[in-house]
Amino acid sequence: MLNDSPIETLMDQVHDAILTANFSALATLSPALEAALEALPTDNPPTALARLRQKAERNAACAQAAGRGVRAAIRRLDEVQQNASGLMTYDADGNRARRNALTELTRRL
Repeated sequence: MLNDSPIETLMDQVHDAILTANFSALATLSPALEAALEALPTDNPPTALARLRQKAERNAACAQAAGRGVRAAIRRLDEVQQNASGLMTYDADGNRARRNALTELTRRL
């Protein structure tokens, strides 16, 4: 297997797509990479297989980090929406407690 094998090229393209959040490219690249891996000859040198493993581990780590980033962004957007829609208070333990300002107002009256 050469350094610039089609599989390695696809793995590098997947890596670039993950880094740039190009999900449409990932949707196209994933089946192509899967097909190329299924057709991978079994007589590859250990160094070539080690390179593929390293790239696969790199891609997996990047995909996991991207997933964590997306989940963090979703949580942050939720916090912003909550803050925009009402008063945020904290209890004695420092935990957030969403208080409805309308309920507080009716209690005062």
